Amino acid sequence: MSAAATLSFALIASGCGGPQVNYAIPSNVCGLSVDRGLVQPFFPPGDRVEFDGDAFDGKKAKSFCQYYVDGNTALAVDGKRSSQDETATQLAKRYADPAHLKSWTQSGGRIAGYAGTVYGTAPCSGTPSDSDGQPARSYSLEISVNHYTNAITVRPELAKLMSALLPRAAHARGCQ
Repeated sequence: MSAAATLSFALIASGCGGPQVNYAIPSNVCGLSVDRGLVQPFFPPGDRVEFDGDAFDGKKAKSFCQYYVDGNTALAVDGKRSSQDETATQLAKRYADPAHLKSWTQSGGRIAGYAGTVYGTAPCSGTPSDSDGQPARSYSLEISVNHYTNAITVRPELAKLMSALLPRAAHARGCQ
């Protein structure tokens, strides 16, 4: 085997020849601590990660944040307190059905999604909603990812992230 062929084989075998993650995977999402293993599947190979948006705290009824890898959105998180008492299933179907996408539900309708999007809902009281100062009845969290290969295989990963993030986000937004 020639020296060039040996070097090429060694680079490919060691993973040096393919795309790599050359940045630190975030250890928090919108200011909330999270296990890196829960968000790692949604961050593609690249050189730099950037954050834009709000950290989740009780000051605002609505918040939004995004993470970009090399300028492309990798993860978007949108949370709001609402005067409506909607389930995650209702939210997912509202967007999936018109687009003829298959939606899924788990946790008694508290977590639902379609494609690369997952919704979670939790009860919320004692705080104003984002709709004209009406009292909040629910908190909803939407997580969208752009880096996945198959909607069915990304579902469990999205559900795990939502299960971990939803209670923390609702609490951080002032929901009891």
